Amino acid sequence: MTEREEKAKEWLNRNFGKAMEIEALKRRIERMESDLERSVKPLRLKEVQEEPEGNSHEEKLAEFIDLKKMLEVKILELGIEDQKTIKVILQIDQAISRTILIERYINRLSWKEIAKAMHFSPGGGHLYNMHRDALCSVLPFIPSEAK
Repeated sequence: MTEREEKAKEWLNRNFGKAMEIEALKRRIERMESDLERSVKPLRLKEVQEEPEGNSHEEKLAEFIDLKKMLEVKILELGIEDQKTIKVILQIDQAISRTILIERYINRLSWKEIAKAMHFSPGGGHLYNMHRDALCSVLPFIPSEAK
């Protein structure tokens, strides 16, 4: 892969870490939600008031709410960045190049999933060659500060 293709790939891939962070946060929230559901018990006001170190259930619930808010913000930020990427990709003339780039960098599919969706043989180099061509096609549309 040439240096120009690498730069295009790097720019298109810039949100991958954020997407993985969101997935990890979702898994953490699911675990917390499950733990909270199991630990729910009727609390009497007197028990809550008498707990010397605070209510651990309330603390877990507050942390859960904070994580859900953080997830919403991160999803919103990723959506904004993905929209910028889509605007750039949509400037490419070739529909197949647009499809490959959107499936890989917006939908974040694996090469195997892309090959299956586009009816290419999974082990063939045809998809990779088309990806390289798509990277060359998108490069002129990438914002100059990113190059």
